[in-house]
Amino acid sequence: MSRKYWLGWGYMPGDARAVLDLIDHFGSPETAWHAAAEDMITAGIKPKKAHKIAAQRDRINLEEAQEKLAALGIDFICYDDDVYPQMLKHIYDPPVVLFYKGSFCAGDDIAVAIVGSRKATYYGKTVAEKLAGDLARNGVTVVSGMARGIDTAAHKGALAAGGRTIAVLGTGLDNVYPRENTKLMEEIAAAGLVLTEFPPESPGEPWHFPLRNRIISGLSRGIIVVEAAARSGALITASLALEQGREVMAVPGNITIPVAKGPNRLIKQGAKLVENVGDVLEEIGLTSLFPARKGMVVQSPNVFDDNERRILKMLQWEPLSKDAITARLGLNSQQVSAALSVMEIKGLVRRLPGGLYCSLQLED
Repeated sequence: MSRKYWLGWGYMPGDARAVLDLIDHFGSPETAWHAAAEDMITAGIKPKKAHKIAAQRDRINLEEAQEKLAALGIDFICYDDDVYPQMLKHIYDPPVVLFYKGSFCAGDDIAVAIVGSRKATYYGKTVAEKLAGDLARNGVTVVSGMARGIDTAAHKGALAAGGRTIAVLGTGLDNVYPRENTKLMEEIAAAGLVLTEFPPESPGEPWHFPLRNRIISGLSRGIIVVEAAARSGALITASLALEQGREVMAVPGNITIPVAKGPNRLIKQGAKLVENVGDVLEEIGLTSLFPARKGMVVQSPNVFDDNERRILKMLQWEPLSKDAITARLGLNSQQVSAALSVMEIKGLVRRLPGGLYCSLQLED
């Protein structure tokens, strides 16, 4: 019975702390649901807010809400459910209800968030995808926001590695944003978890995305910022992570581009500089947690021949065509073609549209 009242409170996102305080004061979500505005004021809610809550509540039909979720194939968990993520439960203002597709997993308490610019460079997306894949291979769940750019690259990297990833949306689950990530959302739900505190039919309001960032950091032991402008959502997430006692890490970027300003500033302020997955595992204290885990990849060095090493070093700065690589290194076309073919098989480089190649290797 209490679940439908939890659900009702979940249809009023935006002030989770006030709702939880009300439920605590009245003893149950049901009693709080039926409380008059005057009783809420007595409980400590400011008059304007109390009347707003009462008005919102009166517009919600609990039975219709449950039927709509079932019709959409959307599940939900409440704050007092056993499967509610424990790390998230202990932030200042945890969501009252989480709507989701996919499945919760006990191993998700070992999670790292990767966030960054929607206008990411090839370098940034490559780094995010590589880090996410390496974390996934080490049994770490990768959390992000399914936005364009860095978020998308992080989710794809974790999925490609056969690992778990969690997407935290700033919309309802029936309103995929951005639209081009509809297929990606389906893949994440099939292999991991897509969740939101916003009920169905919630659009992507500007205030939703800063609000959802506390969930991204709240689910994670630490966050990694990969490319972010001086004022960005990724830096809001980093600030929230600090408030929640999470580790903050950043990937250094090219000082000549705007999206490097955010992570470079964080590093100046004391954030952990990340060059590889070993840096991340060390910072969040996981290096020794899985010493015998099958398939663990903690900085096992790749063996390169001289041509591969020279090509990798060049591609770390910018994507290049085979002809450009041949000309710059003074090699013949056959040598470069052979090296690139082997490097693709090793997972060190990727061929991009237009015949360009980019590095997937973070180290020299």
